[in-house]
Amino acid sequence: MPPLRRGEARRFASALAGGGVRVVFAHSSYLINLASADARVRARSVASLGEELRRCAALGLPYLVLHPGAHGGQGERIGIRLIAAGLDDAFQADPGGATRVLLETTAGQGNAMGGRFEHLAAIIASSADPARLGVCLDTCHLFAAGYDLRSRAGYAGTMGEFERAVGLARIRAFHLNDCMGGLGSRMDRHAHIGEGRLGLAAFARLLNDARFSGLPMVLETPKGKGTAFDRRNLAVLRGLLGRGAGRTAGARAAPSPRG
Repeated sequence: MPPLRRGEARRFASALAGGGVRVVFAHSSYLINLASADARVRARSVASLGEELRRCAALGLPYLVLHPGAHGGQGERIGIRLIAAGLDDAFQADPGGATRVLLETTAGQGNAMGGRFEHLAAIIASSADPARLGVCLDTCHLFAAGYDLRSRAGYAGTMGEFERAVGLARIRAFHLNDCMGGLGSRMDRHAHIGEGRLGLAAFARLLNDARFSGLPMVLETPKGKGTAFDRRNLAVLRGLLGRGAGRTAGARAAPSPRG
């Protein structure tokens, strides 16, 4: 990854101040795997995460989203220990920094960690610096991992389970995307809002959940040429505001540059 060029951070801050976007956060490289069984891969992952944290600090970004990692057959207990230790090592690249790493919920495919809320809770509890850790909820991944958001009872049960395992206060951002696979399919395949197996009701409940008022939500729906798909998905989501249970949360969805 090339270093930031002279004046780039200043130009970024200027563009952000005049752009009307309230929160910008980054997504780490998909190649980072803090739970790798290969010592060289893990060392490179820790170094890469540290460098990304330094870049986030230079740009003034509050969050860096990270896929927790895959244990490669070593087992969940070892995977959790390695991820927590890797996070602690990476934080040394920016000691006392303000950028928080958000562990992203995963679809639970293969031996990927993060498909269960207990994984996230254990990683946070095992870290020497839990204050720098939060969670990014991905709607497609939640559904594919077996958390049913479609019904009122399912949504309430999922959020209740997260509160008990991790704590809703740890949620700092959302990825909004429908799911091509079925409930518990562990299929990480995103779909346009309302065109997958998750459906519109789940998004209506989330967007109108007052507990998440003001938290950033970005699209990770399929991309095409230009912004037509993003605009269409945003229109669908904004049309759901005020239609869910409870008062309108006031959350706002924005397109993500990543597909």
